[in-house]
Amino acid sequence: MAAVLILFLIETTSSPSSSLLFSEKIGITSIFILCCILGISFTIRPNWLQYPITKLKDEEKNTHLQGERSFRGHHPDCPTFQNHTIQWKEKTWCAGCLGLLLGLCVTIALMIMYLWTEFQQTKTMSFLLLLLGLFILIVVYGEIIYRSHHPMVHTVINSLLPLSFSIVTMAVVGCTGEFVYGLFTILICFLWLDTRIRLSKWRHNLLCIQCSESCKRFTDYT
Repeated sequence: MAAVLILFLIETTSSPSSSLLFSEKIGITSIFILCCILGISFTIRPNWLQYPITKLKDEEKNTHLQGERSFRGHHPDCPTFQNHTIQWKEKTWCAGCLGLLLGLCVTIALMIMYLWTEFQQTKTMSFLLLLLGLFILIVVYGEIIYRSHHPMVHTVINSLLPLSFSIVTMAVVGCTGEFVYGLFTILICFLWLDTRIRLSKWRHNLLCIQCSESCKRFTDYT
């Protein structure tokens, strides 16, 4: 629905120009980069904004499940979730979060290049970029639902998610020439990110229910 709304805004905009003022371009780029930095903090430490509440819940659950199952790389340390983590620099990482971390770093560099590169972005090119960004988004969602058994594949595909957000944002700005539409698209990207998180939780919950182990760590968190 959000994608359809964006397409509708692009088709109905009456803006005679498809280029932002440099000050507006700085604004869009700065806001997007700040969002990326916030995203990086969440890949390293999920739910840090809710830390006091999360810590209390974790203590209660750990008391109940002490000695049964520990967490490594944001996942239970059990065979069911072995392909959800990856070893990197002597540390166990969540494969999805590692992918998002790498993708966010690359996206920051891409947005800096977008800011300082003088490039005439035609409306046709912007529309094609928009379709590319939406296609990547669908691929990422599909991989979460029909999960690959190789954690590296999951990492690579998840790294494309922030790139799709930047592509869509640049495309909308290029198509409309409107600063406010760029801000609106960034908000939509948060909605798409939340969708990715919910799909991941749904997948984890399903795997946990089907697992023969008794800990049921993810079902306890829902």
